[in-house]
Amino acid sequence: MSLFKKKKKEPIKKSLTPKKDTPLASPVPKPTSIPKPKVARLSSNSAVFGNLLLNPIITEKATNLAGENNCYVFEVAQRANKISIKKAIMEIYNFAPIKVNIVRIKGKKVRYGRSHGKTKNKKRALVFLKKGDHIEFVKK
Repeated sequence: MSLFKKKKKEPIKKSLTPKKDTPLASPVPKPTSIPKPKVARLSSNSAVFGNLLLNPIITEKATNLAGENNCYVFEVAQRANKISIKKAIMEIYNFAPIKVNIVRIKGKKVRYGRSHGKTKNKKRALVFLKKGDHIEFVKK
């Protein structure tokens, strides 16, 4: 003799057709296609150019370049090219660069104890200005 008796569950009957006395349900909406994300186009929008120049590189070598050759070093986004960097410098600092060189820096392999990893790839831009032009970098 068991203490608890199992009750038999009646199977639930589902019909695919709606009942006559209930109103028809609205048809199932068709799945809409997911819009593709918009690609940022390089135009004269300062918000876009602000995203291209990530930060200036202030090292001993970079300050020597700025003093001798009037060349400034910036870390830039991976998608940036010479033309867009030149436009960004013109938009933000109001100087027309003579030329722009780009350096790609591959990430280094690093170890922290037993775990291995890799640092991010970087991209730097060397921006050459005319003799009279000068950019001041002020830390906030």
